[in-house]
This record gives sequence, structure tokens and C-alpha cells, in this order.
Amino acid sequence: MADSHLGFSAYNKVDQWGRNLVEERVYEGFAQVIEKIIEDIKPDVLVHAGDVFHHVRPKIRTLYIFKRELEKLSKKGIPTIIISGNHDSPKTSSTASPFDLFEGLENIHIIHNNEYQAIPIGDHLFHCIPFCLNNGAYLEQFSKIEPSGSDVLVMHGLIESLRDKRLRTVGEHELSDSFLKSYFSYVALGHYHNQKQVAKNAWYSGSIEYFNFGEASDSKGILQIDLNSKKVEQIEIIQKYMIDFPPMDCSGLSSMELAEKLLILCDKEEIKDKIIRINLKNVSRATLKDIDRQKIAKLGSPALFFKINPEYIDEKDKSDVQLDSTRLDEAFAGFLEDKSIKDFMPKAIKEDVKVYGTNVMKKAISIHNTERLNASE
Repeated sequence: MADSHLGFSAYNKVDQWGRNLVEERVYEGFAQVIEKIIEDIKPDVLVHAGDVFHHVRPKIRTLYIFKRELEKLSKKGIPTIIISGNHDSPKTSSTASPFDLFEGLENIHIIHNNEYQAIPIGDHLFHCIPFCLNNGAYLEQFSKIEPSGSDVLVMHGLIESLRDKRLRTVGEHELSDSFLKSYFSYVALGHYHNQKQVAKNAWYSGSIEYFNFGEASDSKGILQIDLNSKKVEQIEIIQKYMIDFPPMDCSGLSSMELAEKLLILCDKEEIKDKIIRINLKNVSRATLKDIDRQKIAKLGSPALFFKINPEYIDEKDKSDVQLDSTRLDEAFAGFLEDKSIKDFMPKAIKEDVKVYGTNVMKKAISIHNTERLNASE
């Protein structure tokens, strides 16, 4: 398993104690997985391939949940190997790791602090390379591996052949496909949130939860691997609760007709406690504006999160540009130029706004890179 992202929260729905409902769902899902592993799968070894936590400085509740589930594994005698990922690793060597709190638990092996470590369990040697401070360090750590003949590699990062799937998060490192050596019995990878085979002997187990709508169609769960037969079984534990509806063509629809279609689409029981996005295309601003907002709010109230995502007729030809988070200052300057040309901004103040805005963006990028700001949110 991988990418549990404990501590992740989103949207604004809370329970009676004021706790974020998405965050609680992530905790509950993690506990369900551990219960399934202990009660049903009973593996010879459990591997978590990084990003246990969503933040490098987890909250007390997050640490408590993780400790509680680790102790269950420890008491049941299930050897557990965990490596750090980019989300839960300090980005400077002077900062303490949250994993320091869990040293010494019986049967629990946590590999972090940017250093390779080999863990022998049963007949196999598990070669663990946690998150490293720079991309070049992975090759150095990999060179320390001395194959035993029965070897498993555990790493966290994006294999270069999947570079078009970049998440653009802090510390996202690209791993060379050359690490996927055929002499490994298995390669357990973390970071990419979909379950995916990337070589004959290498898989991403994916995350067990949904963290953004780009993952709505992904397979979620864990993998069970037989190291002798090389058989990989995909195990789904959490039922799908994120729905990204296919775009609805609204050409020629009146506001009343559109409202009726939305009512049919959003059955209360079907969307209850789910994360929902309804995509509209070729819709006019006037049509959407005329729909009773209170009715729309009531329509989505059973959902954990409900969003209508319109593509307006006058905007459908605009390209969907993916911003590079390291060049926000340049993007901002270009945005202002565009607004100035269209006379949306007086030319007299353009330069002052540009200087101020780009300086703010540069500062944000600097904070992003030192992880004093969680730039993934």
C-alpha cells in the first residue's frame, strides 16, 4: 500500500465536534485497510511505499491514529516496512521527521532520513530507498544495493515514463526507469495515486482514497503479491465515493430545463455522502444565473461535496493551461499584460501592480520550496 495521506482535509463540512468530514473519512479508510490486512489477508510482510502523512508536521490527532494502527500490526506480529515520501519528509536535514516518534516499535521498520536501508524478512531482502533531498541522490542510494537473489525494491517517486502524470507537489522527484531491474522479485512504488503496473515486476499500489477529481476514475485499494508465483491481486476495500459526471451538453436549454436535468441526475440516495462534480458544457451564463441558487444548494446538500463546473459558451475555445508552480510570477505578469491589452486595467497602474504581484509570487515560490507552506493545497 502507499499514499494514505493521513491528515488530508478538504471542503468545509464538519461533524458535530467540528472535525473535517473528509479528514475523518481518510482516517476511517486507513483503519479499514489495516483491519482487512490483519483479519483477512494476514500477510508475511506489509509494505507502505511512502506518504503516510499529508503534511510534514502532522497534527496530534493524525499521529495518534497512525500510532494506534501501527500498534495493532505490531501486536499481531505482522512485519511492517514503511518508507517516507515527499509529503511526510522534511525538506532540510535540520528538521526532525515525524517518524522519529515511532522508533522502536516491535515488528515495525520505518526507513526515512534520506538513507538506503536493507531489511531482511523471511527469505527476502527488502531494499528501501526513502525520499531523498535531491533527485540525484536516488542513484547514489541505489548503488548501495547488493542483490541477494531474493530481492524487493521499495521506492517513492514518479517513474520517468509517467512524467506526464506529474502531481506538481513539493519534492516530487522523477525516478529513472533503470531502477526497475529484472533481478528484483518485485518493485513496490509509491507516489502515483492510481494502481498501475509499470514493468513486469513493478507496480504502483496507488492511494486508497480520492484526493482530487483527476482521480475519480482511478482504481483504489491495495495489492497482494505472491513473491514466488509473481501473482499480483488488486484488492478494493473502500467503495467509490467520488463521482465526476461526464460533461452535459446544455446547448439551447432554458434554465428550467437545465434545472430538471440536474434534479434527475442528482438522486439524493445516489449522491449521499459522496464527492460530486457536475460538468456542464455549452451553457450560457444567463441560463445558469437564472436557476434558483437555493434549489441548487438543496439539491447538493446530501453530498459531502457538491460542485457545478460550467464551461460557458463564450469560454469553450480557451485552452486549459496547466500552470507551472515554479513560474507563477511569469504567469502573473502575462495575465496582467492580457488584461491591460483588453482595457480591463488602466495602463497607468499596470507596472506598479505587476511589480508588487510578481514579488508576492516569488515569495510564495520560495516558501513553497522550503515547505513552510503546504503548496499542494
